[in-house]
Amino acid sequence: MTDSRKRTTLIASTVLSLGLVMLLGGAGAAEAAARFGTYCQQDFQNGWQVTTPYTWARCSAFNNELATTDFKIFYFNLSNKKYYLERFGDHQPGLDSADDVDLLFINTHGGAFTNPVTAAYAMYEQGQLAFSTEMRLGDSAWWGGGLAVLATYSCKTLKVDDNSLVARWAPALRGGLKMILGSHDLVWDSSTTDEVGEDFADDIQHQMSFKSAWSSALSDWSVDQDVAVVATGANAGDCWSRMDNMKWQNYGGYPFLRDGNIGYTCWTWWDNL
Repeated sequence: MTDSRKRTTLIASTVLSLGLVMLLGGAGAAEAAARFGTYCQQDFQNGWQVTTPYTWARCSAFNNELATTDFKIFYFNLSNKKYYLERFGDHQPGLDSADDVDLLFINTHGGAFTNPVTAAYAMYEQGQLAFSTEMRLGDSAWWGGGLAVLATYSCKTLKVDDNSLVARWAPALRGGLKMILGSHDLVWDSSTTDEVGEDFADDIQHQMSFKSAWSSALSDWSVDQDVAVVATGANAGDCWSRMDNMKWQNYGGYPFLRDGNIGYTCWTWWDNL
């Protein structure tokens, strides 16, 4: 089952949307320090995507802030990272794949498509995309945990207005991934959004819920940001409880729900923050 609800808040940029036509074809409570990783890409092979000049600053600030309290396991660009995001490579024990961490922050161009239904993230290599429908996140960490929260500063990957959000993300969520933070339309790379990563890290360190921290960090006075959050639950009440209350300090208290144990998917979004 699915549900949705919406809130609207009023408040020289580059949009982080895929500039292309798609080429068709943990276990316990969070302790004093948890594990996080970062995948970011600012420029792209042969200019196949528009350069985003503030990405390295945004990602480095996120890392520097969160590393004051937690374990930074890796910080990589997106060269050859498709494999480490999708289901056959996300569990490799080399401290460089999605399920090596509790929280993964990604900053690159993104998009959502309907034929086939999927969301996609741009890799460094020309024409290379990582697809949400090829992911299964949260169930294969060699170290005993698994990815709990995926935070992506990318356009459109959580698109909500075509009734296909669940189809796009069900394969990834079936692995146990508890929450996805992203955008349902546009987010921007600019001098006024280069602090997004640092603000998000600071907010979760100060015990804001993931949902509130994400909307707060992405709100900007200069550009209109479209923000979305997705969660799963055993039922509707459990899903909305996770949505509203899950924090960096308590996410481990919410069990991984996999496959048939997922009874509900819920999402919320904001326009023009």
